[in-house]
Amino acid sequence: MAAFFDNVVLFVIVLGALIFVHELGHFLFAKRAKVKVERFSLGFGPALWHRTWGETEYRLSAIPLGGYVKMYGEQPDEEVAEPERSFQHQSVWKRIPIVAAGPGFNFIFAIILIAFIYTVGIPVETSVKVEVLDGSPAAASGLQTDDVIVGYDGKTVVRGHELQSHIEGSKGQPVALDVLRGSAHMNLTVEPLKDEKSGQYRIGVKLHRGSVTLERSNPIVALGQGVAWTWEITRISFIGFGKIISGSIPASESLAGPIGIAREIGRQADAGWRNVVYFTAAISISLAIINLLPIPVLDGGHLMFFAIEIVNGQPLSLRKREIAQQVGILIILSLMVFAFYNDISNLFTQK
Repeated sequence: MAAFFDNVVLFVIVLGALIFVHELGHFLFAKRAKVKVERFSLGFGPALWHRTWGETEYRLSAIPLGGYVKMYGEQPDEEVAEPERSFQHQSVWKRIPIVAAGPGFNFIFAIILIAFIYTVGIPVETSVKVEVLDGSPAAASGLQTDDVIVGYDGKTVVRGHELQSHIEGSKGQPVALDVLRGSAHMNLTVEPLKDEKSGQYRIGVKLHRGSVTLERSNPIVALGQGVAWTWEITRISFIGFGKIISGSIPASESLAGPIGIAREIGRQADAGWRNVVYFTAAISISLAIINLLPIPVLDGGHLMFFAIEIVNGQPLSLRKREIAQQVGILIILSLMVFAFYNDISNLFTQK
């Protein structure tokens, strides 16, 4: 029960941070455009807490599954006394950044989180301990269980997955190993053999984590690493969404709702706080991509309307926008129901 409560608390914190960042993007760019922001809410429904500072009411609401920024003159049929402060009365070129800033801030948030991880440091292996299998090429080379590999073929830092990849890619060519046995240092050469079942080259050892150190980057380099990581996850996510839409990946295996996300956050927390940060960054990217989908009521839907307005020279009629909004709400509700269904089905399946 305590673990469940911890997962719920962590889920609310993570989701709250992602929602806050998203809505903060809308809020700041609206303020920059001199648009009046009437309300900044984390969550939907009844207010648990609210306070008004300046012209904006800040609210913490009961249902923590979203948030919104209410701008003055946001609705097309809304009568306004100050058109210069109204969202709808701004030029389309001012409205686009306001809407795009939400997903944009989610991308930036992911970059900052990953940059923070690289700045603090990532645990990396500097050696691996081996368990040698009887009759293996490793045993024939003189390698023994509990030997520590500290280098191979000129490399002085050893990571288990890199050593394994190097051996598999050797095509049977001898691999030079730098080995520590107790305090004694020795050089051994092992010839990998091709495994008939897997087709991979092996030396017949099980690799275990040896010594670990923190690999840190300076903030500038870390920022670049954050950008590269975010770009790669974004690319993979777009490919994944495309496969879901095409049906090559079942949506039932890919679409998770709040319950599924909360369970996954708990699993990541068990593996360490860095995993939670990585997962939060990935969810932030997913939130940005989902919001950019051209579905009415989402940011991407608004951007689609703005593109049509630019092409046509005028906004879509109020009636057409209302119909589109209704279709968009139906799509979102259907996805939410499907996600909850997946979550509940997975609960029973995994039990």
